[in-house]
Amino acid sequence: NALRGAEADANLRRRVGIVLRSGAIRDLHDVALLIGAGANALIPYALYAVGLGIAPRPPKTPLESEQVIERLSNTIAAINGGLQKITSTIGCHELRGFGKPFSSVGLASSVASVFGTPNYFGSERVGTTWSDLRSEAEIRACELRGEKATRLDNPDRFYPKMWKRVEDLALGDTTLDEYAAELIELEREMPVAIRHLLGLKASDAPVDPATVDTRTRDHALPILIGAMSFGSQGELAYKAYAEAAHRLNILCVNGEGGELPDIMGKYYRTRGQQIASARFGVNIQFLNSACVLEIKVGQGAKPGEGGQLPGYKVTEQVALARSTMPGVDLISPSNNHDVYSIEDLAQLIDELKTANPLARVSVKIPVVPGVGIIAVGVAKAGADIINVTGYEGGTGAARAHSLRHVGLPAEIGVWMAHRALIESGLRDDVELWCDGGMKSGRDVLKLMCLGANRVGFGTMAMVAVGCTICRKCHEGTCHVGITTHIRTKEEAALKGIKHFDPRDYELAVQGIVNVFNALAEDIRRQTALLGFSRTQDVVGRADLIEQIAYHDKIDLSYLTHRVPSQSRRQMQPGVGRLLARPRNSLTKQITSLMKERVDHGDLELTYDDEAVMAMDRALGTHVSGAIERGELPGVEAVHLRFSNSAVPGNGLAAFLGSKVDVLVEGGAQDGVAKCAKGGAVTILKGLNHDGRRLDGSVGKSFAYGAQGGTFIVQGYADTRACIRLSGATVIFGGEIKEPLRDDLGNLASRANLKGYACEYMTSGRVIILGDPGPWLAAGMSGGAIYQRVQPEMGLTLDAIRRRIAKGASVDIFPLDEKAITDVHEMLRLYIQTLESNNQPEATAHLYELMRRPQDFFVKIAPPTRKN
Repeated sequence: NALRGAEADANLRRRVGIVLRSGAIRDLHDVALLIGAGANALIPYALYAVGLGIAPRPPKTPLESEQVIERLSNTIAAINGGLQKITSTIGCHELRGFGKPFSSVGLASSVASVFGTPNYFGSERVGTTWSDLRSEAEIRACELRGEKATRLDNPDRFYPKMWKRVEDLALGDTTLDEYAAELIELEREMPVAIRHLLGLKASDAPVDPATVDTRTRDHALPILIGAMSFGSQGELAYKAYAEAAHRLNILCVNGEGGELPDIMGKYYRTRGQQIASARFGVNIQFLNSACVLEIKVGQGAKPGEGGQLPGYKVTEQVALARSTMPGVDLISPSNNHDVYSIEDLAQLIDELKTANPLARVSVKIPVVPGVGIIAVGVAKAGADIINVTGYEGGTGAARAHSLRHVGLPAEIGVWMAHRALIESGLRDDVELWCDGGMKSGRDVLKLMCLGANRVGFGTMAMVAVGCTICRKCHEGTCHVGITTHIRTKEEAALKGIKHFDPRDYELAVQGIVNVFNALAEDIRRQTALLGFSRTQDVVGRADLIEQIAYHDKIDLSYLTHRVPSQSRRQMQPGVGRLLARPRNSLTKQITSLMKERVDHGDLELTYDDEAVMAMDRALGTHVSGAIERGELPGVEAVHLRFSNSAVPGNGLAAFLGSKVDVLVEGGAQDGVAKCAKGGAVTILKGLNHDGRRLDGSVGKSFAYGAQGGTFIVQGYADTRACIRLSGATVIFGGEIKEPLRDDLGNLASRANLKGYACEYMTSGRVIILGDPGPWLAAGMSGGAIYQRVQPEMGLTLDAIRRRIAKGASVDIFPLDEKAITDVHEMLRLYIQTLESNNQPEATAHLYELMRRPQDFFVKIAPPTRKN
C-alpha cells in the first residue's frame, strides 16, 4: 500500500518487485489472491514443507535428494497449472494482467478497506476483524509445528448429513416433517449459507396450505430441475429428470450436451435446451424441441470455465447427441465466442428467437460483483428470463477450487439483480431465476422474497435418483450408474468397478417425483404461513424475511428491505431510433413468401435479392425453423441468392437446416453458418459497378459449432473460423498474394484467416489454400485440416508450425489415401463452384493442385486421429 500511495509522485511500484515469503499461504486460492493483490512472486514455504512431507512432523527417514526434487517439482507444477486455470477462468491471457477479481462477504470495514474490493454484509460494527484473523493464524502456526493441543477443529460437514435424508424422502422412508425438522436443526447448529441466517416472518392470519396456488406461468411450481447434460449424466438419470419434470409439470433444463434423438421434442412444454460455449448438438431441430432456450454465459459452481468431457465418456450414443466422433475429448471453450458484449448477446438472443419464435430465451449468469448491472444489460438485450446462479451446489464435475472459492451466494445475486431491474424499470419485462445449493421449500420462499420467480435444483434431483456425492462424476466410474454410461454389473466388472448398483428407471423417476412433491408441499406450507394464497405474490417481498442468527458476525439488514416498485422510465427525446424495419424482418418476410409459394404447389423455392444490407440479419434462419416446425409442408429445397456485392448482416444462415442453401456474391459479417446442421453456404466475390470482383470474405466465428453441410469462402475469414466444428466440410479459398513476412510479427494482420481457426474442433474437414493465421488448432481433438504448403511464398512446414497454437495436441502429417481423396473432392467442388459463378480465370491454377494433392498439402490433426 505504501508503494501504491507513492506511485503518483515517484512511480515507485513500477521500479521494484514485491516478493512475499509466508507460511500462511496454504492453497491455490491464497496464491491467486496474493498475486492479484500485487505480489510479483511468492515463497509459500509451509506449503512446500507439507508437499515434501516434512510438516507438520518430519519423516523418520530423511528424503533422498531425488525425492525432494520430484515432490517439490510436482507441487510447483500443480500450483502453476492451477494459476493458469484461474487466469483463464477470469478471461485473462497472462498472469501479469491478473488484477483483483475478488470480493468478500462479512469482512469488517477495517479489513475490507485495505483490499479495496467489493465487500458484502460487513460493517464497522460486525464482521471478521484483524484480531480474528491473527488469532486463527496463530492457531494454524501451532498446527504446522505439530502442537496437537492447539490444532484447529476439523469442521463438521453440513450437506453429507442431509443427502441420506433426501434419499429417504425419495424412497418414501421419511416424511416431509421429519426431513424439515432435521434440516432446520442443522441450519441452526452449523449455518453455511446466507439463507440459513434468515427466517420467514409468520403471518398473524395464515391461510390453508391446500388453497395455495403455486403455479408459475404454464407450470405447476416455482421450481425447476437445473441444467445437466447428457454425457456428464448417464442415459437413465438424464431421461429420468425429463420424465419426472413432465409428470410434475415443471421445467427441466437440458445441459449443453445435445439431446438424445428418442426424446427430442417429446417434452416440449416442460423442456429447456441450453446453448453454451461448446454448442454441442445445438441445431435447428434442437432449438425447436423446447419452450425455453437458455444461453449459458456461466454457472455458479464454475463461472467462466469451460468443462471437458473426457474421451472415455464419449460413447457412440454421446457422440450422436453431440454430433461428433466417439472417443474424442470434448472441450467446452471458456466463453461463448460469438458473445463479447451486450450487443453480441442481443444478436444471439435475436437469432434464437428467429430460429424458434415460440420459445422464451433465458440467459444464465454467475453471481459476481456488479451482477445487477449485468442483469439490466441482459434484460435490455431482449432476454425473457435471467437466471442468476450462485457458487453453492454444482455436481462432481466442478473443480474443488471453484466449489469453494469462486463466485458469490445466490442470495446476493438475486438481491442485486431484482433491485437493479426495478430501479431500471425493467423488472416486469423478465422472469428472474436462481439456483445454488437449495434444499427445501423454505429456501425457495426465502429466495423468492429476495426477488426470484423460480428456483432451480440440480444436485437434489441427482440425490433423488441415488447419487452419493462422491465427487467423481468426471471419472466415469459412478458406482450407482448416474454419471457413467455403464449399464450393467457385468460391464462394470469388465472395467474394474467392483461395487456397481445401477438404478431402475421407474424407481428413479418416482424418486424425483417424491422429492419434488415434498418440496411442493413445503412451498405451499411456507406460503400459507406468510399469509398468502398465491406463491408468486411473495416475489420481492424482502420485508417478509429477517436475520435470526450471527448478528455479531454479519449484517444482513440490507436484504430485509423491500424495493418499492417503479414505473418504467420515459425515454428522453433523441435517445434511440426507429429502424426502417426490424433487423431480422427480411428473414421472416422470406418465409412468408415461401409459404405462399408452397400453397401454390411449389416445393423447390428460390429467393433472390440484390439489396440486402448489414441490417438484414440471420437470413435463412427463420425459414429453416419453419421447415423444422412443419410450416412449409413438403418443401424439398430452398435456394437463397444475395448477389451483386451484397453484404448481409450478422448470423447469416445461423442454425441452417439441410434443405436450405445460401449463395452470397459480396461478403458477410459475423456468425455465418453458426451451428448449421446441413445445407450449404457459399460466399463469393461480387461484381461492383465497374465489373470488378471484390471481397468474398466473412466476419468472426464462421461456422461456429457447425455439425454438417458444406461451406465455401472465396476470400478471407476473420478470427475463430470453424471454432468447435463438428462434422461439416469447409473450404477457404483465400490465397497468399505476396511472400510472407513472419519477421514483422503480428501474423494475424496479414493472414487469410485472422487467428484461432479450428479451435476446439472435434470432427469434420477443412481445407485452407492460404495462410491459416496464428493460434491454429488450439484445443482441437478431432477432424482434419488440409493445409496448403507454398514454399515459394514462405508458407513452409516451419511457417505452418509457427502458426499452430502452443500446447495444441496436433501434428503435421503427409496425406494418406483418405486425405488425398478428401482434398481432391473439396478442390473439385471449389472449382465447380467458381466456374458456375463465371470465374474460370480463378480456377486454372487449382487443377494442378487437384491432380497431385499430396505434393501441395499436408494434414493437421491430433496424432490419434491421423488415420
